[in-house]
Amino acid sequence: MKRSNYLAAAVIFFFCACEKEIGIDYRSVTPLYVVEGRITNETTEVLVTLTRDMEDGGEALPQDQALVSLTTGSGDRYDLPCDSGGFYRATGLRGTAGETYTLTVEADGARFVSRSTMPGPAPIQEPFFQWLKVMGQKFVILTFSFEDLPDQENYYCYRVFRNGENYRWNVLHDRGNDGQTITLDLVCMTEKMASENKEEDWDDILYEGDRIEIELQTIDQRTYDYLFSVGLSSSANTNPIDNFSGGCLGYFAAYSSSRTATVFSYDEILNP
Repeated sequence: MKRSNYLAAAVIFFFCACEKEIGIDYRSVTPLYVVEGRITNETTEVLVTLTRDMEDGGEALPQDQALVSLTTGSGDRYDLPCDSGGFYRATGLRGTAGETYTLTVEADGARFVSRSTMPGPAPIQEPFFQWLKVMGQKFVILTFSFEDLPDQENYYCYRVFRNGENYRWNVLHDRGNDGQTITLDLVCMTEKMASENKEEDWDDILYEGDRIEIELQTIDQRTYDYLFSVGLSSSANTNPIDNFSGGCLGYFAAYSSSRTATVFSYDEILNP
């Protein structure tokens, strides 16, 4: 088994600021459309909103009157009806690995287009927790492994949910690990944080019986570049890179998901 080298960087990152969810704080002086779309091996969903002027504050405004469609590489077109709240969904439409999809959104005379190619899923193994002492502190580490797809360049996004709520996420690529078993060690909390149970640490602390679900998304390079820029934009006070033509914000991703889950228990934390 080949162990990745993400742990040391994760510990440093933990002391600075943890990215717990994919929350994009779009910055715009004049209102702009935001399109956030996905087609996966599980579902198809697009959210269309309009940013507010920075001076107005508040959340983005859902847009229910847009024309939203998905087109396959062979030319098959699917029109996505709006449910409510700016969400456009196609019941029963799931992506196929190897297919390239084009998302088109038309609103107020504007036309926004993005393309994404869907990779196949990467099998993910059952996770476990372990204690690890680093820099004089004792950490709880969540460890899981997955099988990299061989003979191709791959990109991944993992998302960790605690009781259904976002807890951790990040992106990575398989350079130097082609076809290998890749193991990730995610820093959750310190022993001191858990014992003191301060309110400012509640978002990080795991409690007995918490349900932990891991989703591993196999994404294309375009989606990886966009999500990587999301992490950079939060510290640089800028918007992420463009993923659409036409001048809107947001992204479109065709990806495959693998999932696994466990329940947190102090009695089952392993000692290294």
